[in-house]
Amino acid sequence: MEALELHRDVLSALDADKVEKVRIFLKSLITFNEHTNLVAKAEAGTLVERHVLDSLTLVPIIKRFLPPEVPVSLVDVGAGGGFPGVILAIALDELKVSLVEATAKKCRFLEMADDLLKLKNPITVVNGRAEELGVLEDYRGGFDMATARAVGSTALVSELLVPLLKVGGFALLQKTKSQLDQEMSIAEKRLKEMGAGVEEMVNIEPGNDETERVVLVLKKLSETPAGYPRPWSRIKRD
Repeated sequence: MEALELHRDVLSALDADKVEKVRIFLKSLITFNEHTNLVAKAEAGTLVERHVLDSLTLVPIIKRFLPPEVPVSLVDVGAGGGFPGVILAIALDELKVSLVEATAKKCRFLEMADDLLKLKNPITVVNGRAEELGVLEDYRGGFDMATARAVGSTALVSELLVPLLKVGGFALLQKTKSQLDQEMSIAEKRLKEMGAGVEEMVNIEPGNDETERVVLVLKKLSETPAGYPRPWSRIKRD
């Protein structure tokens, strides 16, 4: 896949076996996307530039915040076509990744991708909604790390992710700088209510579109009170 060759400098953090797994994953996504909409534009160059490289920006950040014990559990909410969750599972052997996706057809693709990739730590695919899983004993407070990409506002995504984290765990939110500037005042209030706070804001080198991007790192400081996450209709309304 030529697009991978063009970006070999960025992919240099991955060994040859992992680059090949990325290639296999993208090929399967392009094929599946012909009959089921996983991403808006399933063309190799676009997938690498817009999705793979964006997912890989989380790798050095995750490495800095990894807890000492491995494997580390990471949940990716609204996994869609597998970004960033599948790419992170390929890149980091330390991760045990769970993908939460509400659409059954997308879950079937993610399960198929896991079968193809044969990773050291198999991916778990959960067909469900984060706001419903976040009140269940099997999932609430069950993860070391959490991610979500293109799911909604900072306050909304925080409410979906924080209840799923263990105390001391981290959520990584990929945002543009302009989004964050508009959203943080509401988000900070919501975070405080849920027992979480901002740990760090990491600036990401702009891509070809020159958009300023950041990763907002949140830390869960105490148990999330009962009542969070709220039903989707309430979260979305606020």
